[in-house]
Amino acid sequence: MTANGYPGLIVAGMQSSDGKTAITCMLLAALRARGVPVQPFKVGPDFIDPGYHSTIAGVTSRNLDTWLMGDDGIVAEVLATGRDRVSIVEGVMGLFDGSEAKSDEGSTMALARVLDRPIVLVVTAKKSGRSLAVALRGFMQEAGTNRIAGVILNGVSGGSHVDYLREAFEPLDVPVLGALPYCPELVWPERHLGLQASQERQLPSWQVLAALAEQHLDVNAILELAERDVTVPRLSPRTEVGLALVAPQRSGGGSETRSTGTKLRIGVAMDEAFHFYYQSNLDYLIQAGAELVKFSPLHDSALPANLDAIFLGGGFPEIFASELAQNHSFRAELRSAIVQGLNCYAECGGLILLADELITLDQKVYPMAGVIPGAVQMTESLQHFGYGVCSELKSNPGNSFRGHEFHHSLWLREREHANLWSVRRKRTGAARREGFSVSNLHASYVHLHFRSGGAALRPLLNSERCEVL
Repeated sequence: MTANGYPGLIVAGMQSSDGKTAITCMLLAALRARGVPVQPFKVGPDFIDPGYHSTIAGVTSRNLDTWLMGDDGIVAEVLATGRDRVSIVEGVMGLFDGSEAKSDEGSTMALARVLDRPIVLVVTAKKSGRSLAVALRGFMQEAGTNRIAGVILNGVSGGSHVDYLREAFEPLDVPVLGALPYCPELVWPERHLGLQASQERQLPSWQVLAALAEQHLDVNAILELAERDVTVPRLSPRTEVGLALVAPQRSGGGSETRSTGTKLRIGVAMDEAFHFYYQSNLDYLIQAGAELVKFSPLHDSALPANLDAIFLGGGFPEIFASELAQNHSFRAELRSAIVQGLNCYAECGGLILLADELITLDQKVYPMAGVIPGAVQMTESLQHFGYGVCSELKSNPGNSFRGHEFHHSLWLREREHANLWSVRRKRTGAARREGFSVSNLHASYVHLHFRSGGAALRPLLNSERCEVL
């Protein structure tokens, strides 16, 4: 395997909903069928697409976010997890879409420059002709020489359509690496946060997707592209020293910890309703000295025994509001445990679970755990979407952390009771008080990347058996 031990490529698109996830999964499946080790990645703070990658690849997908992690954090993640594996990186939205309107910041293009990996561009070909070649020319000029190394046509109407587009693309000197017609196996339903979560539906088997890839994509040419020699990204000396803290152990299910003696037992909510976790955040907790114990707010009647803390991640509690409300014993035990002092860190969906009530779009009211005062109301539109800087108000005033919000709900008593931190939007500079905190509880809509925001975890890791890294 060439590419200096770090082969890979980036699957990007001209826009959202152009088939990047499906084609990424097809490539992962094809390489898996060929026995080629793979490592999937997703650009940005997305929690849903990595679930598809992980299911199809049989390997946990990992996020790469330049705003949350920084360039060194991106490189460290790839060096730690991608060696001797073909890294297939799925982009976010369109190739140049990021956090800024006038620059590449936060975009797939920015990450491609950091990693110096070739880009395979997915283009929606349905009802398109030569105009698509003109648009592609603009993308290639903006990206720079040799950045876009090939294209995949998605939604072609037949062989003559493919031939016409190949002819239209000839002056651009960019290879067409595949042409995908309508395939019922790839019709994947979407919801307000993107695709419907993989935890809620039956995906085609990886073998089916591998067969589709071999039929419609030039897998040999794509693999050759991924294995071309590239310059291995370099780390700053400070990050290089800490690289060992990023790498998970691939066998044994955990990483080397920083603890001695008995590990801190952290319960992690993990089921169809709660599954928004960055894998690197779970690795961080293990490396800090924690034993992670999964539990289900949907299906379990009680918390696991002998927990030292709870991590309630995001997800779709609103989809399962009735089931959560009917699980009386679990809600009561969760409330009792936190009220009695059990440490708890909650993000987004976890905050919703801890509220008094959840009001769904049809105005039905469901009781939740009753730890945070007031109800959460689901909304038709996004609320406080995007990156922000969080400045603590209570425990360590002045401490600031980079985070991301993406939710269709409002905590109705936020103005009255928010006391965790002030969140300032990256793009607009608008600020508000957000989150709820008591001595043993951190609850917020904001998702953090723990390697850059570990200091915010003190309520979760408040023990001699666990260390904030």
